[in-house]
Amino acid sequence: MLASLEVRFTLSFPGLEIGLMLKRHLKIKENLANMFSLYVRRVVYGGHEFSPLLTLQYQRGYSPRKLFKMLNIYFLYHPRQLKMFQTFEECVFQSTQKRPCSTLIEKSNKQIILQRTPNKYKSNEQKYVQYTEDQKYGEAIETLNALQTNAEALRLSMKHNINHLEDTHKYLLRSGLTLFDLKELSYIHVSGTKGKGSTCALTESILYAYGLKTGFYSSPHLVSVTERIRVNGEPISKEKFTRYFWKIYDKLQDAQDYEHDMPGYFKFLTILAFHVFLEERVDVVILEVGIGGELDCTNIVPNTKTVGITSLGLEHTNLLGETLNEIAWQKAGIIKPGSMVYTTVAQEDCIRIIRDRCKEKGGADLHKVPDFELYFQDEKDRELKKSLNHVILLNGSLAIQLAYDWLRQNRKDMTERKEINKAYLTKQVVEGLINCHWPGRCQMIKYLNLNMYLDGAHTSESMKICGSWFSQSVSYSENPKILIFNITGDRDSTTLLKILKSFSVFDLVCFLPNVITSATTNTPDTQLIHAHREQLERAKMHACNWELLCLEDQTPNFAKI
Repeated sequence: MLASLEVRFTLSFPGLEIGLMLKRHLKIKENLANMFSLYVRRVVYGGHEFSPLLTLQYQRGYSPRKLFKMLNIYFLYHPRQLKMFQTFEECVFQSTQKRPCSTLIEKSNKQIILQRTPNKYKSNEQKYVQYTEDQKYGEAIETLNALQTNAEALRLSMKHNINHLEDTHKYLLRSGLTLFDLKELSYIHVSGTKGKGSTCALTESILYAYGLKTGFYSSPHLVSVTERIRVNGEPISKEKFTRYFWKIYDKLQDAQDYEHDMPGYFKFLTILAFHVFLEERVDVVILEVGIGGELDCTNIVPNTKTVGITSLGLEHTNLLGETLNEIAWQKAGIIKPGSMVYTTVAQEDCIRIIRDRCKEKGGADLHKVPDFELYFQDEKDRELKKSLNHVILLNGSLAIQLAYDWLRQNRKDMTERKEINKAYLTKQVVEGLINCHWPGRCQMIKYLNLNMYLDGAHTSESMKICGSWFSQSVSYSENPKILIFNITGDRDSTTLLKILKSFSVFDLVCFLPNVITSATTNTPDTQLIHAHREQLERAKMHACNWELLCLEDQTPNFAKI
C-alpha cells in the first residue's frame, strides 16, 4: 500500500524548471521494490521565489526522514538558463542530510518542508535574484502547451462519448466558478466557418466606441497567447495572464480525480477568460466559438441573447460532418431560448436548418443581415467605404447588427433607433469600423525594402477577397511578386490556389510546412503540434497541386518547397 508525502521547496533561483530527480535507481531492501512516483501539483510565484509542491508516493511504514536520506534531490535548469552554474550539484543541495544549505523540518509523518538557508553560495543567489515577468510567463506557456489541442480534445470526447459541455462544467466548478457566475456577464456569441474573428473584432471596436468596457475571447493567436483575451481592445498583460494562469491551474491540479485529469488547451483558456472578464467587470463579452458550436466549450454560457453566424464552408469535416447542412446544424448549436440571431449565411438549405434550430431552442428569431453596400448610400459614406479594410466588406454588416442588437437589449439609452436589422450608420459605428485593428487579415507590413501582404484566408469566399485586395494593392508596382503559402487541416488547397492564381502572376511561389524550430522562433507561444514529416508531405502536395494548375493553363511554374 502506498501513502503520499507532500514536499514543499522554496528557492530563490530564477529560470529553473521544476523537477525532482533520483540520481540512481533506488534499490531499497526494506520491502520497497518500485520506483517512487512524482507529481508536480503547484507552482506559486511570490516575489522572486517560487514554491513547487511535489507529491511523492512511498510505502506505508517507511520513514519519510529515512527516505530522504536515500534521495538525491536537485532541480533542473531551464535550457536557456543552463549557463548559470557550471556544476549545479555544487550550488544546490543533494541530500537533505549532507548539505548545510538546507534545513529539514518535519511537521508530521506525511508533510515535510524543505527550505533553502543562507550559505556560502549566497553570492550566486544574489546574482540571479531577479526573476523577470517574461520568465514567469514562459513557464506558464510551457505548462499550457502540454495540454491537448482543441481539435484533439474534441475528437477524443466524441470517440469516447464524452459530453463536452459537462466536462467543461466540471472544470469550471473546480476553478471556482458556477453557471450563476457566468450569468453575471452579458454575451455576444459568434460561430461560423470564416470571419468569426474579424466579426467579433469589429463588434468589439464598435461597442468600445460607444464607451462600453469590452471583453473579447478569440482563437487562435498570431504571436502571443494573451491576444486571445482582450479587454477594451487590448490583450491582457503577460503579468496578468501569468497570475490568472497559475491561480486556475493550481486549483484544477489540486482537484484532479486521476493523473492528467485536466482540461485541454482551448478549454483551459476559455475558463481563464471567464475569470478575467468577471474580475475586470466588463460590460459585454464578445465570444468567438473555437470549433463548431454545439459541442464547443464556449457554449457553456447559459444566457446568450445576441448570436451571430458567419458564412459557412466545409471545415473540420471529421468532427462537424461532411456536408454544409451538418455543419450548419453544429454552428447553430450556440442559439439559446429567446436569442436574436443574425447571419450572413447564403445557402438556403443552411438557412432552413438554422431557422429550424431557432424553433427547437424556443423563441429565437433569425435575421439575414443587409448587404454591406446598403450602409453607404450617401456620397460621404461611399468615400468612407473606400478607406475601410477589405476584410470589413465581408463581415461589417454582421458586426454592426450584432452591436445594434446588444445595445437595444441592454443599453437602450445609448441608441435612439429601435429598428431591427436596418442598414444605417452612427458616428460610433463609423469610429469603430475605422479604428478596428485585426492583425493578419488584409494587413500590409513594410520591412526594409519589402512590402509584405498578410492574410489568413482559408475559404473560397475569403480567398477571393484576399486575392482582390492583393491585386489592387500591387497594381502599380513592377516589383517581383512572391507568394508564400501555408494551410493546415484537410482544406482543399487546389481550389484556394486557383483563386489566387486568377488574380495575380507570381514570380516565385513558396510552400512552407508548419514546422517551428529554435532557429525560427524564441517564443513558446506557438502551439503547433504537427509531425514534421506529415507537414513536409502536405507542403509537397500543395506544390504538386500548383504544378497541375500551371500545366492546365500553360503558365510557367516557379514553385519552391
